[in-house]
Amino acid sequence: MSLVSTTTVKLNTGAVMPAIGLGLWNSTADAGVANAITAAFENGYRMLDGAAAYGNEVDVGSAVKDCIDKGIVKREEIFLVSKIFQTHHVWKDDRSRVAQACEQTLADLQVDYLDLYLMHWPFTFQQTEVKSIGGLRLADGTPNPKLVLEMEYMDTWDEMVKLYKSGKVKAIGVSNFTVKQLQDIIDGPSGVIPAVNQCELHPYLQQPDLRAFCDKHGIKMMAYSPLGAGASYSGASFPQVGTGPFESPYGGTTLMQNPTLKSIADKLGKSQAQVLIRWSHQSGLICIPKSVTPERIVQNAAVLDWEIPTEDMETIAKLDCGFRYGIGYGPGHFDCPNAPWYKK
Repeated sequence: MSLVSTTTVKLNTGAVMPAIGLGLWNSTADAGVANAITAAFENGYRMLDGAAAYGNEVDVGSAVKDCIDKGIVKREEIFLVSKIFQTHHVWKDDRSRVAQACEQTLADLQVDYLDLYLMHWPFTFQQTEVKSIGGLRLADGTPNPKLVLEMEYMDTWDEMVKLYKSGKVKAIGVSNFTVKQLQDIIDGPSGVIPAVNQCELHPYLQQPDLRAFCDKHGIKMMAYSPLGAGASYSGASFPQVGTGPFESPYGGTTLMQNPTLKSIADKLGKSQAQVLIRWSHQSGLICIPKSVTPERIVQNAAVLDWEIPTEDMETIAKLDCGFRYGIGYGPGHFDCPNAPWYKK
């Protein structure tokens, strides 16, 4: 049996979750999401990380059903992750939107339950869809000025707890949450601590304080964008070389082109992508590399029977400079050079 099938972590619910899964962001039918899911299952992957906002859950559901029908995998072997988007948080007195979103995701995925349901962001929109107002963001990443939004997560969390207690979702968690927001939930009335906090995590953005907080409270950290990215709203795809805020002496390139990582990869006889995924795993993170290319999907999983030496992990630690690709929805939440509101 493949190591990617058997290497797992235990959540605070007692559930067992694969340590490495297939990320599904930007994986559309045209891009070959069905072939990607089939290749992943055939090569031992058992976790799929999706979201309603990705707009592909109908295609994902069809691919999953096809793989089950063909005997490639059983439903009980699959760990399905989805996320509720801001369009379906609690808005004012309307609490019905949370359950509606979950029911739609279950229908689209053609399943009776989710293994993990995450709150995608700690914000709520008045709008229940954004297509009619011209989309989520402007070209520079500024949230669409037509959006009516507020920071909100406590009431939505309470509704997610109801879904958890109903059995429709086996575990619940959050995504893109800060220490303060996590503490609010821990201190809140629900009595349920998030099982997972999914955040952007890679060598340029290692988030040690957030990781330490989550570890202390039994919240597993899940790393999205583990390979970094090649682009951003601002056009900045890597930190500048320097010692100032969001700069690194080891910057100047994307992670996939970084000479420090290339040197480590060459020494180990691995690809830079494999070194980055192994870094996530070795750092205790659940990792969800994204690809629709079967060969890369196989390669991305081949990281569990070797280690990065301690001295190289220490070198990679020096790349951390707080540089992130993803941005939030306004000042105070993920201020960084890629955010249009950022000022030095």
